[in-house]
Amino acid sequence: MDVTGRPGSLTVVAAIADPISRLGVEVMLTSEGGVGSVTNVPDLSGLIAAVETKAPSALVIDTRFGQLNDRRGTTVGTEGLQAVVWVRGRYPWLPVVVIARPPTEREMFETMRLGCSAYLSRSSSEQGIVNAVIDASTCRFTFSSAMISRQIVGVTVRRQTPTQSGHVSPEVRETTLTTRELDVLGLVSRGRSNKLIANELQVSDQTVKNYVTAILRKLKVTDRTQAVVQAMRLGWIAP
Repeated sequence: MDVTGRPGSLTVVAAIADPISRLGVEVMLTSEGGVGSVTNVPDLSGLIAAVETKAPSALVIDTRFGQLNDRRGTTVGTEGLQAVVWVRGRYPWLPVVVIARPPTEREMFETMRLGCSAYLSRSSSEQGIVNAVIDASTCRFTFSSAMISRQIVGVTVRRQTPTQSGHVSPEVRETTLTTRELDVLGLVSRGRSNKLIANELQVSDQTVKNYVTAILRKLKVTDRTQAVVQAMRLGWIAP
């Protein structure tokens, strides 16, 4: 069942370089639940046709998506990330989940800058990839917190255009945090631990944990780093 409550109502376009992997992604997405149909595309022409006729909920593309040519024969790029740049420029409304082989810090930051919804290793769990696709369709994002520093996040978000940074759901945009929650979030963005935040605000560790939990819930994210990214995109924290 997907996030709308309808079994498998999401539609996905998968742009995966290797035919066997392409089939594997299709089986993964449809068997784990939440995705109703997957359209596999071998090249850019197929991707364009699928996006414009299927109106997909999300696009899954890997970083080895081969040499791409548009309908006029113009070479777009020879690597998946170049294809991602092209896709984000042509279809800025389309949530994009990037599958990396292998993942690198540089690529992850670039996908964040482009406004992609997720950047995952191909070795991620099947359910993790499916969850990322479902989250992408509802304006949530998935990035590896272990690979992100606050400074790099700030530079990345600051360089985004309004279109690229637009993948914040209306519900989250309307969310408000209390003054104390904003205080906590500001300290989180500076890399403070719960204990240090508690000492600075003169409250208990448990109180800080409660604030952090409330912040994550309101911003619809799963960890502190994602909360900082979301807050920067919303303009609550200066990059």
